[in-house]
Amino acid sequence: MLKKPVSIFFLCFFCLFFVYAEETAIAAYNDVRGFKTAARLLNNGMYLEALSIYQEISDYSDKQDNRARALLFMGTTYSLYLDQYDVALKQFDKIIKTCPTSHAASDAVFNSGMVLYETGKFKRAHAFFKKYLEKYPYGLRRQSAEVWADSAKAQMSQIRKPEVITAAPLYKRDVEDTNIRVLIKNRAEKITVYSEQNISLHNPFSKKMIYRSSGPVTFTKQGKQLAANGRKLDLHMCMVKTDGKTIMVDNRRFRGDLTILADSKSLSVINNIPVEQYLYGVVPKEMPPNWAKEALKAQAVAARTYALYIKDKSADKPYDVESTTTSQVYGGFDSEKKESNLAVDETRSQVITYNGKLIVAYFHSSSGGHTEDSKNVWSADLPYLKGVPDSFSANIPNGEWKFFVSYNDMQNRLNKYGLNIGQIRGLNAAGESRSGRLLGVRVIAKNGTTELKSNNFRIKVGATRLKSTLLKITPDHDGILFIGKGYGHGVGMSQWGANMMAQKGFGCQDILKHYYQSVKIVTLSSQ
Repeated sequence: MLKKPVSIFFLCFFCLFFVYAEETAIAAYNDVRGFKTAARLLNNGMYLEALSIYQEISDYSDKQDNRARALLFMGTTYSLYLDQYDVALKQFDKIIKTCPTSHAASDAVFNSGMVLYETGKFKRAHAFFKKYLEKYPYGLRRQSAEVWADSAKAQMSQIRKPEVITAAPLYKRDVEDTNIRVLIKNRAEKITVYSEQNISLHNPFSKKMIYRSSGPVTFTKQGKQLAANGRKLDLHMCMVKTDGKTIMVDNRRFRGDLTILADSKSLSVINNIPVEQYLYGVVPKEMPPNWAKEALKAQAVAARTYALYIKDKSADKPYDVESTTTSQVYGGFDSEKKESNLAVDETRSQVITYNGKLIVAYFHSSSGGHTEDSKNVWSADLPYLKGVPDSFSANIPNGEWKFFVSYNDMQNRLNKYGLNIGQIRGLNAAGESRSGRLLGVRVIAKNGTTELKSNNFRIKVGATRLKSTLLKITPDHDGILFIGKGYGHGVGMSQWGANMMAQKGFGCQDILKHYYQSVKIVTLSSQ
């Protein structure tokens, strides 16, 4: 994936977010918390989950401006992170038609022009930029709209009917950069780095070595700058390299190099590592290394695809992924196992594509017998994330579970997320998908009924105890007894199912093509 320049559209999105998020929302639904939660999810590469939160804000905020802003962020997320441009335009159009007096309406017009321009629809883009200039002559983006309108007009004059129409190329296999930047520690007051060999510090901009030590190096902050073993570096960021095979942070060894970063409050550590070595530390943390070989290989391909997809959308960030379940669990060198390393090596450079592009390769522990459509979990409808019958996950150890939650506990947990639900009197299912999962739940309370998407409800109540939404609701005493199957959101590859398929003789590609619909497995050529 070649690095793309950060577009003005991209910058506008984040400028908008920070302006909007700081406003106070006086509503039953805590809009500010919702916007901050969605921003954190986006920052962590959880794009579908962020969309679900924005949808929740648009449904429950009692302020028109905030509902419109949520729709604006949904549209921008669809465009920037999921390449679903038509869906993005529909979100912007909804704002223009239903909330024309909101602050977000002008941005919806401008962003529509940007999406159309960036997808080569210059005539329509020009019309939107002209509409912006006519309707908002004193708008914040007046000068930008003038520039883009002129550019769209110039592009229109250059378009000629091609003599030969060629098919769209498959996913570009020449990848410029497959190093993954993994956030392994943050919010630290000091960080000590060890190695069996010499440690050297480098200026990340000039690449020059600025410090060398044969022993440990302890980083602290001096003002907004870094200090190494008490010596001020006059930098807020530096690269850490070693002559040895690994480098140690907090008694954990890592391959690759480190970046130490100081912000206004604390220190962070980022592990810079080639994607294949990154996967050595991911696969055994995401799947037991003693599982069937073809399942481990499927996990390696899915994890590689997911990491590279997120990397391609992270050019503006200091890191690509975190080392926790927020992204993919990454344990570094000490978590590596022979079996999982072999699975990575035997699938080297293989990724999953749909229509020539990388997919968002979601996976989960167990589907309970049927995987789920992404749109039923997070609103985003991705064609390769469609639910399929999954008998391989139907009868696994501990596949069925029970969880009781009192109404009082449920109320406290939901209100923690800003819903302001009164005394709960009951809970009903709000529809069921073809997989058997709940589409939503209705929380019946003293001050009214609140309907939530079932996975949002699950996360708020506690996802490790309310293990999936493939469940039955049974009133019991002063609360609800949930009886269910499966573990996780149910979208994409079931890890338990993959293992059972492998045990029955299915290969890595068979597994991936069962769980991800109409995809191709291709091999990158530059690694």
